[in-house]
Amino acid sequence: MTPFVLKYRLEQERWLYRREELQRLDWKRSGVYALWMPDGECLYVGKSETCLRRRLLQHLQRETNPILRREFALFGDSIEFSYAFTGYRAETDDLETAVIQDWQPLTNRAKKN
Repeated sequence: MTPFVLKYRLEQERWLYRREELQRLDWKRSGVYALWMPDGECLYVGKSETCLRRRLLQHLQRETNPILRREFALFGDSIEFSYAFTGYRAETDDLETAVIQDWQPLTNRAKKN
């Protein structure tokens, strides 16, 4: 898939961030994901080079990032996620970097400061 298609998928195809939705994802697939605020702002972009489903579940189980933890507490029922599976490590890295640069997610910006 082209980077344009993968980015479009991340922007347009969203689901409520619930364990039941995450369990439907393919197992052991790499990819990039985004977490979205109720107002449509991108909260966080991340990646997994081994298992995207497991990484998304980790955020639900034990979030260590204080900003994400706060936003989950405030808006947990209405936060959405999107994802795009990737085929290889360089594609995963390139897509994550491009999306973070374009969207400037709240939590990714805070991690740099």
